Amino acid sequence: MEMHEIKEKVSDYCSKDTWKARFPISIWLPTYKIGYAINDFVAGITVALTVLPQGLAYASIAKLPAQYGLYSSFMGCFVYFFLGMSKDITVGPTAIMSLLVSSYGTSNSTDDTLNDPAYAITLACICGLIQIVIGVLHLGALTSFISATVISGFTTASALTIGAGQIKNLFGISYEGDAFYEDIIGVISNITDTNVWDLLLGSVSLIILFLLKVLKDASTKWEERDRDAPTSYIVLYKSLWLLGTARNAVVVIASALVAVILESTGHEDALTLTGEVPAGLPSPSPPDFSLPGLMDILGVGIAIVPLIGFLEAIAIGKGFGRQNGYKVEPNQELIALGSCNVLGSFFSSYPVTGSFSRTSINNQSGVKTQAGNLVTGTLVIMSLLFITPAFQYIPKAALAAVIISAVFNMMNFRIFLQLWKLNKLDLLPLSATFISSLFLGVAYGTLIGIGIDLLILLYPSARPQIKVEFLGNSFTRGQHRGYGTVVPVGGESVPDDGLLFGNRKFDLGTITVVHLLQGLFYPSAEFIQDKLTSEIVMNPKVEGAIIDFDRITNLDYSIIVALKDFVAAFQKSRGSIDIASIKGTPSDNLVARQVPVIIVFTGMNETIENQLKQAEFGDAVAFCADMNTALSSLASSYD
Repeated sequence: MEMHEIKEKVSDYCSKDTWKARFPISIWLPTYKIGYAINDFVAGITVALTVLPQGLAYASIAKLPAQYGLYSSFMGCFVYFFLGMSKDITVGPTAIMSLLVSSYGTSNSTDDTLNDPAYAITLACICGLIQIVIGVLHLGALTSFISATVISGFTTASALTIGAGQIKNLFGISYEGDAFYEDIIGVISNITDTNVWDLLLGSVSLIILFLLKVLKDASTKWEERDRDAPTSYIVLYKSLWLLGTARNAVVVIASALVAVILESTGHEDALTLTGEVPAGLPSPSPPDFSLPGLMDILGVGIAIVPLIGFLEAIAIGKGFGRQNGYKVEPNQELIALGSCNVLGSFFSSYPVTGSFSRTSINNQSGVKTQAGNLVTGTLVIMSLLFITPAFQYIPKAALAAVIISAVFNMMNFRIFLQLWKLNKLDLLPLSATFISSLFLGVAYGTLIGIGIDLLILLYPSARPQIKVEFLGNSFTRGQHRGYGTVVPVGGESVPDDGLLFGNRKFDLGTITVVHLLQGLFYPSAEFIQDKLTSEIVMNPKVEGAIIDFDRITNLDYSIIVALKDFVAAFQKSRGSIDIASIKGTPSDNLVARQVPVIIVFTGMNETIENQLKQAEFGDAVAFCADMNTALSSLASSYD
């Protein structure tokens, strides 16, 4: 890279516009209108009504005390307010991230069913730092190598794993188990210990959540249908929509009231409750990087958690960006999300990302800017300060119902049928990711799916398409498909059994044409050499070969070495010959040669031709622009 180019890049990076893009608030805040405040305030409250019960519920998925779900729900809101590009995204705990976090921890010294929060907090900081570095280095595009099939398989398996893990809370039973199959076995083995009160409350909660979701969707349709309806109808539709949107909070509050009533009537042990949640905010403190066995415990989570977190956030941001007419830049989102995790870890947050359900609610609530995050974060803080004593009455069965309801829509089994009809090969990474995630864990399942995806992606590079045919199959009475008309030397007619050039009549079975149909890269070097050897060198009938590079745009060193080895082998098997290098019609000195050219490289662009000529193939190769001159060179070299 030239010095002036480096200076331009540095100047670009330090420009005012670049740094404004690093802080999107500097772009949207100057244009903020007072009218936006109402929309952002309403959206912020609506999202808060969802994140409070979800935060408490998702902490149980992460195997952390309930308060850590709330600790993870406010700092991301404030950081994204400054650095985020999407007006719709709300950052906080999600079901999938909570499931991943549960896999990377060690048992709490005071409760074997929970993990030590210190490891989850440190994981959040490490993940955030990795995301920031990837964003600063503009490596966000690397995530494009993870296909939609792998993401779908991972998401569906995660939803099933999460749902299966909550059945025990729904039934009021307890057992040891982390994996999907362990949960199924645990439920079956302990079904006789079911707490009827928990099962009844959980089942009713699920039914109510389903009905309220139906009510929310219906109210939206009613409002769209009756745009000119009286104001009272519009208010009714909005109220029904708000009731359906806040269904998680409605169910949790109603369940807590049931628990209070049961306790007041002497049935305090009827329901399994969340228990005491410490009041107040966590004391700011840096993550502890001196934890015993930190790297061994976190393991591949250091790579998987930041990757999945970013994939969730960018998929949500791009989706709502297309819907609402704005663009989300992946590298800036990485920096924003990484900052949310790093700063959040100082306030006892575990890894967070964008939440699809809450982002959808935010969008439907009419949010105008990222300011809605300020309202949500503030309400979470107020809840921690003033109403945490009430959280102890929330039944675990109700939180389980909230989680099962949330993950139900994440499952996508229709994609299996769709891929069966569209592209059966894509079923391989999908099925591998899905099955291995269920039985080995979502982290290893995702890695396996990505590995298979990369193999499928690289296979054409290792086994490129090559079409080998005899000249008689390529030419019909002087016509070559794709290359125009072969004009015989001296105006001679083209016989049925061969081609006549000058004094040389070619038997149609003696010339082999090799069409290279895909790009050639080093994984295919051995395959190319073996193919050419078996089709040309080992076939005694072949007197000459034309290698068609028409569809090749570049070669690497390994391919050139393989071609040189093939040329050497062919030259040795056919005897010593001289080199001819021509472009266009054969030159006089070529026609006059006494020994033949037996290999012709044709259809090359300028780059390919330069690469091949610099490789010094030696005494066997002619370089021709098209098929006509290739045939002429072969014919003339035998004259």
